[in-house]
Amino acid sequence: MQDDDTGGKGREVDVLVCRKCLTKSARSGGQDLPRWLQGELAERGLAGQVRITPTGCMNQCPRRQVTVLVSDSDDPQGRMLLVEPRLQRDLLLKFVERRARPDAPAATPGGDTPGRGQEHVGDEPVHEERGQ
Repeated sequence: MQDDDTGGKGREVDVLVCRKCLTKSARSGGQDLPRWLQGELAERGLAGQVRITPTGCMNQCPRRQVTVLVSDSDDPQGRMLLVEPRLQRDLLLKFVERRARPDAPAATPGGDTPGRGQEHVGDEPVHEERGQ
């Protein structure tokens, strides 16, 4: 798949979002997260590359957060992220965009180095666990 913005080859990315977390975190914007993410990805020309799917419980059940599993062909097991819908949705967007466009320049200067148990996206960490 040709990526128009970078001229590089983009990856197909699957984003699984826990439906139970979405309803539990409705007050903090959880229910709008998949729709918002899909709209932002469409604006960046990634709607055809990224598939967002609500799914069953992933047995993480974080308070005021939504469990999200992001995977692609290079990492089929994926990365499990615990995201606060209103505070970290932009960070999730950057993470998904980087997965879809691995050759694109980093969103922040210097490139972040992930710490153990966390995936750093931008200036703040998004808590991460390896997929099963």
